Amino acid sequence: MTTGAYRVARAAGCLKATFAVAVGMNLAEALWDPAGVGWRAARAAASVLFTVALVAYAVLRVLRWRRARSEHP
Repeated sequence: MTTGAYRVARAAGCLKATFAVAVGMNLAEALWDPAGVGWRAARAAASVLFTVALVAYAVLRVLRWRRARSEHP
């Protein structure tokens, strides 16, 4: 696996993990109503981490795609 493919795969793994955390938190909130500063901070942190993972994955995919297009005219 090339370095670019490894980075994309690692970013995809991080995206899957943060997605699982976000879904788990949504499920917890649907089943019972957690409240408090700690829960709000955890939700904010999960949102930020998911957004960062999504953007990183998208950027790496686009860069890898552009690199592949430029190598094979």
